Formats: sequence, C-alpha cells, structure tokens
Amino acid sequence: MMFYLTGLTPLSPEFSWREAFAFGSLISATDPVSVIAIFKEMDADVNLNAIIFGESIFNDAIGIVMYQTVIEAGQGDRTVSEEFLAATGRFMLVFIGSLLIGAVSALLIAFIMKRQSSYIKES
Repeated sequence: MMFYLTGLTPLSPEFSWREAFAFGSLISATDPVSVIAIFKEMDADVNLNAIIFGESIFNDAIGIVMYQTVIEAGQGDRTVSEEFLAATGRFMLVFIGSLLIGAVSALLIAFIMKRQSSYIKES
C-alpha cells in the first residue's frame, strides 16, 4: 500500500496496483539466514531451528505464488474463484516441490557422508 501511495507523490514515478502488489510479494518473503546463524552461535534448540527453517520455506513458496498470481491476475477471462484455485494449485506445486527437492538432497548428502565416513575408518 505504501509503495502505491509513494507512486502518487511527485517524488516517485507512478505505480499501478499490479506493480505495487508484485513488489510487495517479492519483498515480503523474509530470509532467516541471520536468525539461523545466531541460533547456531547461541546453541539454540534444534527443534526451534527446524521450525524457523520450515517457516522460511513456507514463506518462500507463498512469495513465489503471490508474485505469479499478481502478474497473471486479470490477463485472462477467468473468474475470481478460478484464479484462486489456480493460485492454490501453484502454491501446492511449489511447496511440495521444494519439500521433495530438500528431502532428496538431504538423503543424498546423508548417504554420501555415511559412505565417506566408513571409507575414512577403513583407511
């Protein structure tokens, strides 16, 4: 809202609602890297670290879907409910895809680390 209102002043170029919402959806997904780094220094609870990390993945998925939804909104002849269902489907695709990529990466790295540690012990 503030981005749009700033565009109405002579200090800034004018922004449409679509541009303002697209910008807002891009910057709304916060990155918890600094929080996780502080948690590591403070030896915070592992469960708290996992919750913060999971929440950041959820925020990233929502940010991506919000941006795509705002950019594509009103460009076709879909109703509001059809746009909502399409956005929900995109969110589920991005969220589940991110979850699967993370899980496969973690399993692959765990497998490699396990093989590497058994190889080092034999040497």
